[in-house]
Parts: sequence; structure tokens; C-alpha cells
Amino acid sequence: MGVAVYVVLTVAVFALLGLAQKLVERL
Repeated sequence: MGVAVYVVLTVAVFALLGLAQKLVERL
């Protein structure tokens, strides 16, 4: 169960990084 949480957090971090990159490109 701990591993699943770690995977979800990792995916969330990558999603945030991708979103931040898109916002920077728009600016």
C-alpha cells in the first residue's frame, strides 16, 4: 500500500512539472 502511495505521488509531481512547463511556455 505504501508503494502505491509513492507511485501516485511521483505521477502527481510529474504532472505538476508538465503543467508548470506549459505555463512557462505561455508566458
